Amino acid sequence: AWCFLWGIVPSHLLAETPMQALQETLDRYQHVLHDSALMEDSRKEQVLETILARFDVREMSKRILGPFWDQHYEQQDAFVAEFTAFMKRIFLKQFDQIKGLKVACREENIQGSTAKVVTNLSTSGEEFIINFRMHQFDSGWKIYDVMLDNGSFSILKSYRTQLQSILQFSSFEQMLQIIGGKN
Repeated sequence: AWCFLWGIVPSHLLAETPMQALQETLDRYQHVLHDSALMEDSRKEQVLETILARFDVREMSKRILGPFWDQHYEQQDAFVAEFTAFMKRIFLKQFDQIKGLKVACREENIQGSTAKVVTNLSTSGEEFIINFRMHQFDSGWKIYDVMLDNGSFSILKSYRTQLQSILQFSSFEQMLQIIGGKN
């Protein structure tokens, strides 16, 4: 009977929602953070892996580079690798602040294959509303942008502005070297 039911129920009805996907990552992050059996370096690495696993760095790269993405097909993988290393460096640099974050999912808004998950982020007595922009990826949901609720900050907009200004005066290869030099 179960095999029959599993066969007729569409798989998208069984898949997790964007909010469930984000909450699963947050729960795993908290578990690793408070695992007393882990040494500090191992804890940092596992927290980093947990966070980055929820991000779609390729999609972020594509959206950050805009028209430059399609113009440099042969260098897309190199950019994704450099941008991933850059994100790792940023997360590791901010690890102590990340450890103190409390994130609670509030609501989600799904529109086709994209979604916005609204969260409360608390740190050092301050609270912010953070929107995680997500899209369907394989059978799950991945983050492609993080933004303040008032729209004053977006990861994509910030990096797009920085990298596209570099590309106005430098080649794509030079931009990759600049990013690589910061890693």
